[in-house]
Amino acid sequence: MNGTTLTAPSSDRPISRDLVLTLLDTALRTGECRYARRLSTAWLAVFPGDLQVSLYNARAFYKEKSPELQQHALPILEELCLLDPEYREAQELLANIRQLFSTGNHLAAKACAHALSPGLSSKADPNEHVPSWAKHLREARSAFDKVRSGDYQQIEKAEYYIHKAIVDNPDTPLPAVTHLGIMLSKGSLPKSAVLSLAKIYHERWPECLQFLLALSGEYMEAGETNLAVDMLHQAVSKDISGQVAKRIWGNHHPYLQLWPARLEVSPAGQNCPQGIPIPAAVASSLGWNQLATGVSSPAETHTPVGQPYRAQPDASRMKTSSTIPAYVAHEYTSNGNNHNISESAKIAQTELERMADELKRPHVAREDGRFPVYVVFSAHSALVKHYGPSGFQSIDGELKRLVSLLHGRKINQEYWGAMLFYADDPASTQPLKIKPASTNEPSQFKITLSELDAALEKQGERIGALLIVGGPEILPFHSLPNPVEDADNDVPSDNPYSARDGNYFISDWPVGRISGGSTADSGHLLKVIKEITNRYDPKANRYAWYSQIIEYIQELFRRGIYKKQSSYGYTAAVWRRASQSVYRSIGNPDELMVSPPIHTCESPDGVCPETPPVNGNGNHKNTCLLLPEARLGYFNLHGVPDGCEWYGQSDPTLPDDGPDFPVAMRPQDIHNGGSAPKLVFSEACYGANIAGKTVDDAIPLKFLASGTQAVIGSTCISYGSLAAPLTSADLLGRVFWSLLQEGFTVGESFRRAKIHLTREMNQRQGFLDAEDQKTLISFVLFGDPLAQPYKARVNPKITAHLSDSAVPITTVCEHPTEDESDLQVSLETIDHLKGIVAQYLPGMNDASVKLFQERQTSPKLCDHCTCGKGCVLSKGNAKDNPVIKSQRRVVTLSKNFERAKHIHRQYARLTLDERGNVVKMVVSH
Repeated sequence: MNGTTLTAPSSDRPISRDLVLTLLDTALRTGECRYARRLSTAWLAVFPGDLQVSLYNARAFYKEKSPELQQHALPILEELCLLDPEYREAQELLANIRQLFSTGNHLAAKACAHALSPGLSSKADPNEHVPSWAKHLREARSAFDKVRSGDYQQIEKAEYYIHKAIVDNPDTPLPAVTHLGIMLSKGSLPKSAVLSLAKIYHERWPECLQFLLALSGEYMEAGETNLAVDMLHQAVSKDISGQVAKRIWGNHHPYLQLWPARLEVSPAGQNCPQGIPIPAAVASSLGWNQLATGVSSPAETHTPVGQPYRAQPDASRMKTSSTIPAYVAHEYTSNGNNHNISESAKIAQTELERMADELKRPHVAREDGRFPVYVVFSAHSALVKHYGPSGFQSIDGELKRLVSLLHGRKINQEYWGAMLFYADDPASTQPLKIKPASTNEPSQFKITLSELDAALEKQGERIGALLIVGGPEILPFHSLPNPVEDADNDVPSDNPYSARDGNYFISDWPVGRISGGSTADSGHLLKVIKEITNRYDPKANRYAWYSQIIEYIQELFRRGIYKKQSSYGYTAAVWRRASQSVYRSIGNPDELMVSPPIHTCESPDGVCPETPPVNGNGNHKNTCLLLPEARLGYFNLHGVPDGCEWYGQSDPTLPDDGPDFPVAMRPQDIHNGGSAPKLVFSEACYGANIAGKTVDDAIPLKFLASGTQAVIGSTCISYGSLAAPLTSADLLGRVFWSLLQEGFTVGESFRRAKIHLTREMNQRQGFLDAEDQKTLISFVLFGDPLAQPYKARVNPKITAHLSDSAVPITTVCEHPTEDESDLQVSLETIDHLKGIVAQYLPGMNDASVKLFQERQTSPKLCDHCTCGKGCVLSKGNAKDNPVIKSQRRVVTLSKNFERAKHIHRQYARLTLDERGNVVKMVVSH
């Protein structure tokens, strides 16, 4: 191109964009669609904002014979037409593929493509109904083109027809793009009006580059250069070649220097385009008859794995990263067998799977490159039995609507599929050749999920996130062995639903659960489902453009009166210091609400007589709770197994701190109407206990019913720190909030936070002790796992699906055995430990004392260990997995406090090293 002779790519020099475009064009002309897909994917991994290469990628899918592959072009094209609605070729292809799969809205794309080609005949197919807005849009753009050519008398005609098109409120940004362009060309509107219009359109279509560039230009003229440059940088990342900016401002616009002058990929990258073998047909068409490095011979054109040795990672790298070369892993699974793979390829694949097996993830070698699927999961018979046939029909209809809206959606740079799957319904299982679950047992559902992921793998997909529909009365929790010697008989958990194998400490995908409570009224569950569905429905809150301008002005007025908080935190006074360390990630730690003095208030009219102080550490002795409006809510309060309230606890280091366990919060303190936080993280004991409870009996259910998108909490006793260093629930919460702000979804943030806790505690002590294990399995997520309150600042292309799976799982057991019945500790040591605890927890001087010794086994997983309690330690016999007695001992102080007919169980657990020094202390929440 540009008079330069193109030569075949080489492994020792960069590959340019011009060469990539030539290769893609030639590949499609010669029918080498698979090569075009691989090449475009490799290029887009480096330059995800290359719109033209994305179009080639979609064309490559579209030209395939398989409908499953053809359908992958649809989300790519929809994204392209959102980014650049004036991209005529993308609109034309989108119309074709929508018509091919009968998605129902191909006419809109066809109308956009027609409006972008004013020179073509306006005569439409007599068998197709052309919407009126499309005709008006075509007239408006035709007149607007004449205006841009110098015929300014056409401006009124353009304005007239674009208004007629916009009033119909079509589901495409092209009319809005045209409208804004006409208003900018008119030149008679005040700058503030144009800016407001651009803001409104940008808020509705934030991905559209035309609105982003228009706003940046307006801000630049207004002198807000920092904001303007930031927006321009966003535009560069979304359109790396600058095709939209050049179309609007010309080829030599004043901001051209922000775009890279030359695009090329170094050969040093792991998935560089140079490593993809060029089919013989492409090389021959380009006159490259002499095969060079990276060019395959005709006999190797369809080999599933190309040049495997050159791409093979070394073992030392694999032990620190689970990133598998996409062109090895994906191409291996796309063929479905390895009978025709060359011997060298088989050796590379065998080594890859060996290393993956060392990571406790044999399937990691085949995982990268699969499309994520949002699986809406439930039990058909249990839903019908609990809610009745009519209730089930309503729920089923809304779930199908949710799935249809999520399918093809782009979240954190990944296109998602979606499916509704009833584990016990043959209509769901038979098409995938899965045996339906025969009983309503958690183990049966887990097996079905593993088989579902294996079936999706054959289609190039995977479970990306799981939404369990129904409380434990529909899909039971797993009852896992309790690793801690406390009052809980077992640990209700959703963790096994998130793992393909038996290691339920490390999740393979995020899991969320929604419930309307134990009542047989389907209305509560239906409301929660609709809340989620409406968040993905662009039509749910859509208004005409002029209504949005009015609403925008009103919103500015409201903001001047009241500013909504971004977050709030609420803690028991006794562990305020640890809570401040957690809350620091999302807010000012000095503004935490503290109980006491804050508590719930009873009043005849339901209005609190007092409001909380601005600072949570205020001097009010009796301050009534009033939860503020905020995006995020963090709670570190007490919970009890037989009540719905959360409690505070006094701090013995503060004089006149108030009652020992004031009622800090109740379900009725959570108000509906949009004031509930989007996300809630609670460290309270039994904070996620919903078994047998209604919406009015459980705080997490009340949050969901009030519009909260996700609630995280513990199903049983939860443990945390009193101060730094953070452990257990506190460490999990702090990492979760940090990941959330990076832009990960709530489910992925939660999954990665558990992995981080596992890694951190392994580094500190060499294993997971009992409290670590219980934290990992007892904390669950209620709500939508794809909820995302922050805009993504991460690129999942460089964070593989199982990027943190290389975590050694070494655990210890503390349950007593016969040979440990004589364990003793001196009275002096006990008195010393009680003195330490008494500094923080009042009334524990006469607490019951128990002593345990930690025992460590090999890092494999198991059914039972020598204690006979069903610990998750190592599988197999004692010969294969010798038990190692640790020198660490755990002293547990426990006491029950009765307040308001509820038993508050207080535990303090102190871990001693071989010298008797306290190396860790946690308390129950």
